[in-house]
Amino acid sequence: MVNTIRGEIDSGGLGRTLSHEHLTTGAAGMERIPGFMDTAERRQEMVDRCVEALARVRQSGIDTIIDLTPFDLGRQVWLFEAVAERHREHDVNVVCATGVYRWVPPIYFNWDPDEVAEHFVREIEDGIEGSDIRAGIIKLAWDLEARLTEGRNPPRAQMEKMARGAARAAKAAGVPISCHTLATDKLGVPLLDIFEDEGLDLRAVTIGHSNDTDDMAYLTGLAARGATVGLDRFFTTEETYVAQRSAIALNLVRAGYAEQVCLGHDAQPAGFWGKWNPERRSDLWTLVPEHEVPWMQANGASDDEIDAVLRRSIRATFDAAARMKG
Repeated sequence: MVNTIRGEIDSGGLGRTLSHEHLTTGAAGMERIPGFMDTAERRQEMVDRCVEALARVRQSGIDTIIDLTPFDLGRQVWLFEAVAERHREHDVNVVCATGVYRWVPPIYFNWDPDEVAEHFVREIEDGIEGSDIRAGIIKLAWDLEARLTEGRNPPRAQMEKMARGAARAAKAAGVPISCHTLATDKLGVPLLDIFEDEGLDLRAVTIGHSNDTDDMAYLTGLAARGATVGLDRFFTTEETYVAQRSAIALNLVRAGYAEQVCLGHDAQPAGFWGKWNPERRSDLWTLVPEHEVPWMQANGASDDEIDAVLRRSIRATFDAAARMKG
């Protein structure tokens, strides 16, 4: 079973899924900063934007989005609750996350991996911040700070600890892990090394933002180890961009890894990336189903391969994680 913001569903009910999205983003505590979401009007607009975007992507044939916003990236439980209440208006499943974003917060510095795991499991099994919303996936983020290995509490050491905690939580609670990575630094490799050392089934792991590189040796290497390759950044419909990003997906499909590729945008309809975006867009989650997928089909991808990429790959990560529980 998979936790969504409306309760549990069978993994087969996920359907066509966008693997890496956000309702909102910013920072932990941003709800208490004047000018962000401190008025009823702003909060209502945030909810409306999310519902509109979900309804629009449902028209494109998407059944589920995975929201990978941990607390330090600005996760808002009230927003999940409000969007769940308006489910009839959009009919999209939303899976939300526990975990940690970039630059591990100091609150975790003195925790050991088991304490990290206990916290993540609590948000998966008991609920987030005292609510009935339970996380269905664990988020990790490894970016340029992974290069920093010296000094007191170096970022790399903290990130490795969090990865071990995430692996232990995934095994205990039976949920998958999805990783924001800096693909140009090939950070999926050390992450998979840690997960293997922790005894994790790598089929339950997605190495995300991998379409920020077209290094096929790196990408096929991730898949060959059993991981799912998250091609989950897609920001524009500019023709050359669509062709470049879509070709990465098609090349992995042609290499035999359709069942280990997932797609997404890394986009948010109500986010605060620096400040409130006045542009109200309901179509930001439609680029994959309405541009990338048609490009892949026009260039030889079969209906079965598209089904593998949008549906079966994601289900497989949840099923692999569930088999580890215990």
